[in-house]
Amino acid sequence: MPNPIPITHQTLRSFVETVQNQRHAMAGAVIAASAAQAAALGRACLAISREDQALTEPSVEAAIQRVSTTVDLLLSWADQDAEAIARFVALRETGQELQGQRLLCQAPSQVGSLAVGAATQLQEARSWVCERVRDDLEMAISLLAGAAQAAMLLLDSNLRLWPEPDLLAEFEPLRARLEAQIRALSPVSRIRRG
Repeated sequence: MPNPIPITHQTLRSFVETVQNQRHAMAGAVIAASAAQAAALGRACLAISREDQALTEPSVEAAIQRVSTTVDLLLSWADQDAEAIARFVALRETGQELQGQRLLCQAPSQVGSLAVGAATQLQEARSWVCERVRDDLEMAISLLAGAAQAAMLLLDSNLRLWPEPDLLAEFEPLRARLEAQIRALSPVSRIRRG
């Protein structure tokens, strides 16, 4: 039975307890929520930099807005994925198993793409983010890259579990594109140089 309170409206402690006490792994919801938190950290770095440096360029405001929108979309995917198993079971019981499988492949595909997009947006902001939050921005980029990688692995896992030709035709190209986009990211490996 679906939870009456969306997962993203719960306290963090309640969310963690829900995840650890489920009879099925909630990998998708965890990945989406983690990506939302990472994107929110990055958005904060951008907003702090705008204020500290009195930046008024439209591109700065546009970057902040794009990351804000991504946070909202990731939270929505976390809520959707938290209820996805119940929807999958309901679809399977009505003979629509492929539709349920598609739903469980669509979420990690979208979450991974959103995480890569946010990480890319933050990387592009490296040149103007202020020193005070420069390291925090790098941590947000690294967290988003990790969330994108985890989402890609979840999609790959679902395609391994359900090697249906229709699913593979639809989602394998998306998985491959996501893998290439993740490789193109450039999270730093160290904060201190030299």
